[in-house]
Amino acid sequence: MNIRQITEDKKAYLDYLLLADPQESMIDRYLDDGEMFVLCDREQVMTVAVVAVLKNRKCELKNIATRPEHQGRGYARYMIHYLCEHYSNRCDTLYVGTGNCAKSIGFYEKCGFVNSHIVMNFFIDNYDEPIYEDGKLLTDMVYLKKYLDSEVDVKKVVNLALEAGRILLKNGGEIFRVEETITRICNRFHVDKVDIFTLSHGIFVSAENGVQEAYTKVKHVPLSAPHLGIVAEVNDLSREISAGRVGVDEALQKLGEIDDIPPKRGYFQILAAGAGSGFFGFLLGASALESIIAFSIGCLLYMWVLVGKRHHMSKIIINIAGGVIITALAIAAVHLPFPEKVRLEGMIIGSIMPLIPGVAFVNAIRDIADSDFLSGTVRMIDALLVFVYIAIGVGITLSIYNNMLGGLAL
Repeated sequence: MNIRQITEDKKAYLDYLLLADPQESMIDRYLDDGEMFVLCDREQVMTVAVVAVLKNRKCELKNIATRPEHQGRGYARYMIHYLCEHYSNRCDTLYVGTGNCAKSIGFYEKCGFVNSHIVMNFFIDNYDEPIYEDGKLLTDMVYLKKYLDSEVDVKKVVNLALEAGRILLKNGGEIFRVEETITRICNRFHVDKVDIFTLSHGIFVSAENGVQEAYTKVKHVPLSAPHLGIVAEVNDLSREISAGRVGVDEALQKLGEIDDIPPKRGYFQILAAGAGSGFFGFLLGASALESIIAFSIGCLLYMWVLVGKRHHMSKIIINIAGGVIITALAIAAVHLPFPEKVRLEGMIIGSIMPLIPGVAFVNAIRDIADSDFLSGTVRMIDALLVFVYIAIGVGITLSIYNNMLGGLAL
């Protein structure tokens, strides 16, 4: 089964609508402004429904009809469940009006509706001909209502929130940001009882919605390179969800699109690494010439980093080899006939910057400051080990150069 919204040629389904509302002039009152949905099973239309969005986060099911030969198979109930979820991001309550007939009222009560109010003599005052249902003359309109928070699927909401948290954590989001986003999304869809335990490489979520429905899930999140653009996109989406502008299904789709955002093109990353090397070197005391050389070394270094990531090399190999490349190129630059003398440390100190895990290191400090000691310690150790790998690469190269090749003596 699938349900789709109809925005054009709504009168094509008039024969369905007349099954539930036998006067076309009454249908015309809500058809143009109402939102129509069609449920199809094997490409055949089974149920049609029209919903009108009211003020103050209310909506009303104006019409729902299933062909007589298809009734009793759960199509109408499935449609109502879908509509409750669909409008839960915009509305708090769904109303439906029906005749004073026990069969119709009983159906809606089974779907979770409760009595709201009665409009006396509605069918007598608004319809040209008498309307009978199960042999009974309809006179009053009985309105029932359903609070849409009770229709929320806890599993679907938790899966949405957990996916948002996974994407944040994977791309460099802080622990507090991950937990805050998960809580905000769950609360938006009326899943108020949420327990979250987040580590640097895993998320544990347990939630319930107050109607004896609970759900627990664990998500492993391997440590990886940060992508702050994706973090910003998830933050923006979580604000839209909190504001009620995005539903569960649409949010899941958008999260998938965000997760598929590719990194910047290789040449852009290489130039950015070079620029970072050159400018950081200059800020840390390198001369203009040394900064220019650091720019070149940074570009060459990041070519190696991209090759290593493409071939899924170990972080240990990438960073140790990176330290070797930086030092070897800086040593080579010392022996070139530049107009002025260049210092080894002036070039190395800037060229190292593309390898420094700055985001991970800062997030580790922030997690520890927020009392997330376990996550902060793991991230801190990961960042410090990268420093060690770089130092090993630089140290090995300098040792070989000084002890085996005579150092700077020409």
